Amino acid sequence: MLVLPQDVVEALGSEQLAGNGRQFAYADERREERPLAGVVTVRTAGRSTSVTYVVGPPASEPLIGQIVLEALDLLVDCTQQKVAPGPESPFLSLFKL
Repeated sequence: MLVLPQDVVEALGSEQLAGNGRQFAYADERREERPLAGVVTVRTAGRSTSVTYVVGPPASEPLIGQIVLEALDLLVDCTQQKVAPGPESPFLSLFKL
């Protein structure tokens, strides 16, 4: 999922969603209950998608997770430290149904 720090969420003027407490597991296996907030649009690599996001602790690092990358049909290139469109869909996002 997308995680935005609480101070950024407040600056955006977003509201937390009702019934918003959910438990999340991080890549380092920590588990934490965090609230969800309204929809935000993510734009990168010439693509965009709108997603609900997790409110992280104040001043934490934003995180673009796998759900957002899949919605944008982007792959992570760790050696060049960038994201790029999938080889099957260089111009438009490809969604498999």
